[in-house]
Amino acid sequence: MDDLCAMLSECNLVGNPREWWMDSGATRHVCANKELFSTFDPTQVEEKIYMGNSTIAKVEGTGKVCLKMTSGKVLTLNNVLYVSELRKNLISVSLLDI
Repeated sequence: MDDLCAMLSECNLVGNPREWWMDSGATRHVCANKELFSTFDPTQVEEKIYMGNSTIAKVEGTGKVCLKMTSGKVLTLNNVLYVSELRKNLISVSLLDI
């Protein structure tokens, strides 16, 4: 059982930097991969976000990210926060226009 727990923990630490997770608890879209931004503005005023695991991370900028779906459609996310410390890119379900 301990080996299984250790393996699952390690798998959770390794992620695909282009992968996105839908998060019903996120209040903002957040991305850790600066290369995914089509527009980017560095943060002028210090801003931090509070994450689900009770840690605080620095916001380094904001911008627009365009995600190409397997259907060929493009989902454009505006005002995405760039947080390099993040392990998973998050899409805020509440901010989607669906």
